[in-house]
Amino acid sequence: MKKNRILLMMLVITTLFTSACQTSAATSPLGVSPAFSSTDEQVEYASFFDSATIHQVSVTIDTLDYQAILADPEAEEFYPATITLDGVEVDDVGFRTKGNSTLRSVANSTSDRYSFKINASEYVDKQKVAGLDEFVLNNMYADASYLREYLSYELMSSLGMDVPMASFVNVSINNEHVGFYLLVESVDDSFIKRVFGDNDGNLYRQDQGSSLAVDETETYPSSSQKNGDDQTKADLHLLTTTLQAIESGDKGAIEDVLDVESALYYMATNFMLSNYDSYNSRMQQNYYLYNHQGVFYVIPWDFNMSFGGFPEQVNGELNVDMPISGTNLSDFPLIEKLLSIEEYKTRYYEILKEYAQELEGIEEHITELADWIRPYVKEDPTKFTTIEDFEAAIIYQENEVVQVRPQGNREPKNRDTPPTPPQDGQAPMDNQPGLSGKGPNQPRGDMSMGSGRSLINVIRETIDAVKEQVVN
Repeated sequence: MKKNRILLMMLVITTLFTSACQTSAATSPLGVSPAFSSTDEQVEYASFFDSATIHQVSVTIDTLDYQAILADPEAEEFYPATITLDGVEVDDVGFRTKGNSTLRSVANSTSDRYSFKINASEYVDKQKVAGLDEFVLNNMYADASYLREYLSYELMSSLGMDVPMASFVNVSINNEHVGFYLLVESVDDSFIKRVFGDNDGNLYRQDQGSSLAVDETETYPSSSQKNGDDQTKADLHLLTTTLQAIESGDKGAIEDVLDVESALYYMATNFMLSNYDSYNSRMQQNYYLYNHQGVFYVIPWDFNMSFGGFPEQVNGELNVDMPISGTNLSDFPLIEKLLSIEEYKTRYYEILKEYAQELEGIEEHITELADWIRPYVKEDPTKFTTIEDFEAAIIYQENEVVQVRPQGNREPKNRDTPPTPPQDGQAPMDNQPGLSGKGPNQPRGDMSMGSGRSLINVIRETIDAVKEQVVN
């Protein structure tokens, strides 16, 4: 990590801190925001994320409406609610559950600890909460460390990538403390204006199956358009056909339609952070494309399964030239085509080395962050894991048993036996215990989706791979 972040000293956490964690905002012991130090005064909500504070989010919703949400969480239907953020109250805000496999997992468990989406303008046009038109409250499902997503966005930001801002929050619903969550800025109007200065272009959310292969029907059903007047997806079709036209390392016109730098950073990020609930996996999802003045930019999204949290069976060694968890590079045209061009491959290697250098000092920083949030994790009444799992996830595990790990970016030991992916677009769920195997409100009685892996172990693996295959 950057030197100034490594050298920052922790303040002593007093005995009063634990009781305060449920009732009032608390300041980071690092003295500055551990992430997202924006200096753009025009961004209305920058101070919210720069305040180095664990915020308080209170939701007040009609009892019958909340019961309806809990009765059918997978409907993801908005209901009106009042949101109070650090004492500032906003009425008539849209409130609903969110998620995909994690939502299903919680819905099929005894827990009511869902992730939520808040849309400030669902019922009142142009209304905002803390300057945000939309944000999500992520429930830390399958993350014993509570740090995967926060740390991922922090690292990307430190490398100059344009990514959503995030902040830890304590959440209560109808005066009941629900838990310790992560508030993440949605990729929506506020984000687009902050990054690009306008939100006039087409914005696409890339859902499962968004390979960027050419769709001859030009419908691209996996690409959900969230913004923009032109609904034909002609710009998306131009991107995929231009990408397909790359032959024998000749980049052709790709730079006319794609910001290659953002794409290379995204590809490298998924490899370095072991984030395979993404384009780099057989799922090919969880990213955005924004068309700014005719050029598409790749926007990272959804890193709660980073640092080895998204599982497939281990078989082989990490391979920087195949940064995927699929069996065929040809199934990933964005990666295959760009890395076929020597100029882009060289730049990709440079980004990997940037990441490796940034990650070299991260273990001390993880300790600092863990010390900061530990009182809140202990007091979290609905956590999916145990405090013992939290402690194990943030230290190096000498004899860690790796039961789950992304497949395909490792060279198969038996090249005649390809890996068998999970069925029906689902992440593997069975026989994947966490470090202790149990938690107070743990779905299925285990911490599935690889939550038991140590962050430090995963980080050391990727650093070693880059050193061996790129640096040396």
